[in-house]
Amino acid sequence: MTGARRVYAVLLTLAALVLSAPPAGAAPGGAAYLRLAHLSPDTPAADVYVASVGDPAQSFVLPGVGYGAVSPYRPVPPGAYVVSMRAAGAAESSPPVVSTTVDAAAGNAYTVAGTGLSAELGLSVLDDRLDMPAAGRASVRVINAAVSAPVVDCGRAGQEPWARDVAFGTSTGYADVPLGTWDLEVTAAGRTVATLPVTLDTNSVYSVLLVDRGGAVAAELHRDSSGTAEVPRGGVETGLGGTAGVGPPHLAGFVAALSVLGVLVAVAVRADSRARR
Repeated sequence: MTGARRVYAVLLTLAALVLSAPPAGAAPGGAAYLRLAHLSPDTPAADVYVASVGDPAQSFVLPGVGYGAVSPYRPVPPGAYVVSMRAAGAAESSPPVVSTTVDAAAGNAYTVAGTGLSAELGLSVLDDRLDMPAAGRASVRVINAAVSAPVVDCGRAGQEPWARDVAFGTSTGYADVPLGTWDLEVTAAGRTVATLPVTLDTNSVYSVLLVDRGGAVAAELHRDSSGTAEVPRGGVETGLGGTAGVGPPHLAGFVAALSVLGVLVAVAVRADSRARR
């Protein structure tokens, strides 16, 4: 075997090792997923800190999060995380306005939301559903962050509501509802306060978020997941606000590995070409 061919073989072996190695920071045994939300109508924008108890390198900050904002899901290694809210621009060393601890388990997803009015602000940890609904159904829950509608009912327009007496600052459990396109109706004290055309897909899980927008109640539909085979999305489907979901946590590492492979192969081919001259 020529020297160039030996180099070629070694480089291909290294490339295979790169492709087979887990990406840096990958959560052993699978990731947990965190999503953050600001759902307190009279609380100013805040910087939201997420501090990993076990690995400070996994900590992160979302700056300037305003009312009604819901982040995409972020994959994190399983473990305990302290979530804190500070006034936007406040020093990291300053006391938080409110904080809580989340024990994030592998394969589970959580929404950590600032809820209630500022005088009684709290952080609620919601367990988000990732398993698939019953065949032919979608799963939906309601989160009421609209202080102008202190108690609401939600359901398909013209039918009996499937979520009743949802108080401000609270959320319901998930309910299995029919698939398809229909109008969601939100009522308070017997009158309609919001409607929202929705399209619910098979094997999908959603959260209906109620917020105050411009003096009126607005309903937003957020897709939480599309079954256990897909990374949870968390993006808004219909209505105001929201962001796109994150991709699979290993995708970035895989793309980087492919780039490394391309460079290594190019080097090997060039070396082999020179050896043949």
